Amino acid sequence: MNLTIGVYQSRDASGGYRWTTLALGPHTRGREGRSTVKLQQKLVEDLRSVIGELPVQELSYFQLPRGIRLERVQLELDFKRVRTGTETPRLSGLFPLILEPRWRTRDELMTIAYHPARQHEWFPVDTGASLEDQAKVFFTRAWAGLEPHEHDELRSNRKDTLKALAFMAQPKSLLDALGKKKGPWDDLEDEDRRERSGGKKKQKKSGGGTQVLHKLGTNLTLQAAEGTLDTGMPRSPYREQLQLLLGGERRTPVLLVGPPGCGKRTLLKRFVAEQLEAEGFQTHRNLDKVTEVWSIAGKRLIAGMSYVGDWEQRCLKVLEDTRGGRRILFVEDLHAFGRIGRSRESDTNLALFFQGALSRGEITLAGTVTPEQLQRLETDAPSFAALFTQVHVRSTRADETLRMLLHEARELESKHRIAWSPPLFPVLLEQSGTLFSGSALPGKALDLLRELATDQGSPGRELGVGELFAHLSRRTGLPDFLLRPQERLVPEEVHEALSRKVMGQPEAVRVACDLVARIHAGLTDPQRPYGVFLFTGPTGTGKTELARALAGYLYGDASRLVRLDMGEFQTPDAVARLTGDAWQPEGRLTRLIREQPFSLVLLDEIEKAHPSLLNLLLQTFDEGRLTDASGETADFTHTVIVMTSNLGARRKPAVGLGAPDARALELDADRAVREFFPPELFNRIDRIVHFSPLSRDVGEKVVEKELARLLSRHGLVSRNIFVAADEAVKRRIVEESFDPHLGARPLKRYLEEKVGQVLSDAIIRGPQAIMRLFQLYTREGRFEVQADALIPREPVAQGFALEPLLSLPIARLREKMLELREVVQGMRESEALGALSDQVRFHLERLRAGEHEHAESLFTLDAMRMYLEAFATQLELLARAPEEAEREMIEAERFGVERVGVDRWSQGTRIRLFSRRALEPVKAVSREQMLDALSEVFFLQRILRGISSADQHVVMLELLPLGQWRQGASTGSLLSRWLCSAYAHSRGEIESFAAHLPGGAVVSGGARQLREFLHLSAQEPVHAAIKLVGPGVRPFFEGEAGMHVWQSSGRLPEIVKVRVHEANAPAPAELLALHAVKLQAFHKARQEGVRPLPEDPEAAAPVVRAYRFEPPARQGTVSVLELDDYLLTHSGSHRVRTPAEALPALWRLRMSERVTP
Repeated sequence: MNLTIGVYQSRDASGGYRWTTLALGPHTRGREGRSTVKLQQKLVEDLRSVIGELPVQELSYFQLPRGIRLERVQLELDFKRVRTGTETPRLSGLFPLILEPRWRTRDELMTIAYHPARQHEWFPVDTGASLEDQAKVFFTRAWAGLEPHEHDELRSNRKDTLKALAFMAQPKSLLDALGKKKGPWDDLEDEDRRERSGGKKKQKKSGGGTQVLHKLGTNLTLQAAEGTLDTGMPRSPYREQLQLLLGGERRTPVLLVGPPGCGKRTLLKRFVAEQLEAEGFQTHRNLDKVTEVWSIAGKRLIAGMSYVGDWEQRCLKVLEDTRGGRRILFVEDLHAFGRIGRSRESDTNLALFFQGALSRGEITLAGTVTPEQLQRLETDAPSFAALFTQVHVRSTRADETLRMLLHEARELESKHRIAWSPPLFPVLLEQSGTLFSGSALPGKALDLLRELATDQGSPGRELGVGELFAHLSRRTGLPDFLLRPQERLVPEEVHEALSRKVMGQPEAVRVACDLVARIHAGLTDPQRPYGVFLFTGPTGTGKTELARALAGYLYGDASRLVRLDMGEFQTPDAVARLTGDAWQPEGRLTRLIREQPFSLVLLDEIEKAHPSLLNLLLQTFDEGRLTDASGETADFTHTVIVMTSNLGARRKPAVGLGAPDARALELDADRAVREFFPPELFNRIDRIVHFSPLSRDVGEKVVEKELARLLSRHGLVSRNIFVAADEAVKRRIVEESFDPHLGARPLKRYLEEKVGQVLSDAIIRGPQAIMRLFQLYTREGRFEVQADALIPREPVAQGFALEPLLSLPIARLREKMLELREVVQGMRESEALGALSDQVRFHLERLRAGEHEHAESLFTLDAMRMYLEAFATQLELLARAPEEAEREMIEAERFGVERVGVDRWSQGTRIRLFSRRALEPVKAVSREQMLDALSEVFFLQRILRGISSADQHVVMLELLPLGQWRQGASTGSLLSRWLCSAYAHSRGEIESFAAHLPGGAVVSGGARQLREFLHLSAQEPVHAAIKLVGPGVRPFFEGEAGMHVWQSSGRLPEIVKVRVHEANAPAPAELLALHAVKLQAFHKARQEGVRPLPEDPEAAAPVVRAYRFEPPARQGTVSVLELDDYLLTHSGSHRVRTPAEALPALWRLRMSERVTP
């Protein structure tokens, strides 16, 4: 039965809707929500349930009264006249009234009025009187007893309206009221029916007329009615074909065939929206009169079905819900219907179940498949596949895709409130075609545009080419310089990055660098993987390590390595496990690559794989794709495939001929590889890379790397234990564990068994503290650990004067600078500055008398005096507000000229009194500049007492890395280099420096030599000393004295001890030499067990700062630094290129340490 009722719709300030039925008497219903379509659906469900229970005579309510209308009246209600003590004495505003015509008698018509929210309160309307006056009299009495919040809900905001709601319902008939007469066999049939159903009651249909479809599927028609369905742009001739096949009276099952991403699903969604429009939904707004398209999946049909016959019962209910021609099922995984449902006990599947109903035209199915999936469906269920009409969808051309991108961009602009840079679209189209070859246009380009808007977009931001490449770099893992063809690739940097990971294999590293260069140049075959390599050589030579390093460099993370041990695939079912079978269609390898197509695939020990697996690799190596048992294709065109093998490495040399050389080993490996691989597979390998046995020198480097991994494990890092190992430890590990025939693996076992056990005992028995320093050394043929508790440096008790100013706005900071300007003026007139002048005169007199040792003190003190004068001038400029300086410029422009020779006929000549260039230009003062100036004032206040002492303005800094960074070590301390750079660019002038470098080299000189070393050299010092002179440099650097510790997952934890020496300390080169002598004497006494031990120059000191930082893989990029400064009690994260960039902000705060009274 078709029914139409009236509905009052109101809308609140937040955009929500409320629907209330009209003229239904006791059956009035209301619903709230944000979607009018969902409101309609839920309200219709409520009304259907009511109608289904009503007697026939009460159906007269469910008809739309002719002439019903909405009026809004302005009312002023005074409740005090009818009721005293009411909380709301008066109520005024605009109120909605429903005017509904009703028959008083068969021949007489009357009109009643009521509020839609209180329909039981109504009054007859006198057409000869004012509606406002009648409503005022009636509602004054009717609403006097309501609560204040109820009064507020009665007003109209002029966003309300009347709607007609049409729907279909099945009421009770007169036959239902009569009931059914029982026959003699009915009780037996009821018992049999109960047995078959397991005692369950028959499931009632939902309000939408479905039993299970609303639980298993998604109503695409409802989404189209709401306007939330993504329909894309219309595409001919596919829209016409779908309208002909699915939109006519006799519908035909349709199968859209095309590559992934060509727009098959969007075409079906477009059909849903156009069919809704063709059936006049915008006119009648009745969802019961339109064709419904439901999206379902075969996997959901059988989900949770444990017993034989369960899923068949569910599918029977789906058929009941779908029969009748008003519903179309869009099946998401139609290609798998030939396999879903099949088990070892039964061959029944979904295709076989639905085939009969589909062939009889009782249901209509539509689906989308790729050509590979169609082939799989035709193999599994040929009769079922033959029932569908195939519509082949091609990929869009570049011009068509560009139009779709512009169309989608306009919608994304309004949705995310962003803007697009016009050059972005052709670049995005090109990059999507290059990087996502496993998908087709327009899908991959549109998906990339949506991802960019979602991930990078923020309100008001313009997205351009830079944001696109940043997003692509994060998604693929590929570095920027590989994505951008105009970026310059530095081969030396690539070689250095890979060489740090893999030692002693220069040829293998060179091959990996060549691959990176080809990818950057865009010269790899787009239809094949980036590269297919076979790594051969003895065990433990770095084959797997190079694969891991290449994965980390190319794709940004070593976790992008997909490692498959071929020893696990020796059985005949190896292919089925990798690509799936009838029972497990999703293969292991294809699933991993579909989830992450940008990865390195490592087939470890390929010689152990089953021969059938080698044949499978032919397609992958040649075409860059692999299809699993379900028809899903995995794209390998952006992967690097590496096979490792020991072929030819296990052969023993001939008796009496000695050990074979590297060339002989390569020839043996080549011969073994050719014998093992079939010719067609061998010819598809891009390069065979031979790994040579490790030498003893390489073994020492491997020890350093593996020891770094051991000492950075969670058990040490989580306990804040820092381990230092000297050269004797490294030499002993190499002597006792290195074997050139077995590679690096014996080293790893030795470290686990020997060093790891010693450290475990030290953790248990050593001193318990928040931080500890373990010094690993050898004594009497065994490893021992000297454990010292690292105590954080005591924090500053007086606090910092700058701390409360950090959150102030710039205007307040300028006011503070004006206050401190007077403080600086007081310093210039203080007794301390007078004493400084006296000291300058004294040293000048002594110098004139021929005592040249006073020259340095004279220079230092006079520099301090001049610095105070210059700083006072600078503070004056910074304290000036920009508007004051601008006002001076305006005054100079307006009043800085004079006219001469003026008469009544001429304006005379303009002469400029002074040039504007004589004024200081208006400069914007940054927040950092203001804070720097304020901290300098506080610092000068603190050091004022000792300002006349020359020792306060000279300092010698010694940076001493502890542990394995000795003179002659192969690597230096990166933390020492960072600290050297920070100190050299902080305060004062560099007078001299010296540094010991890896290998025993020494570099020394002045300021120019130090800056050349820091900027032009990539070497890291193993010991350094810097002499600085300048105002207050000694008190400035006193806070740096102590231990600096740095933790990183890729290197040994570094500990640098910073010493602040007196001004009369030896020169930097002499200081380093003296330290080496003391350290050698201490180590010798410790190994010999001498008691008491001499002074330990590397004894533990309080910890000043702790750094947790992963150096960026590429120069110039930033990484997260987690920093703890114990003196300042500061802990925070910073995005920096090096830790040196984070230190000036900490020093600024430390300079403002309050002076102890």
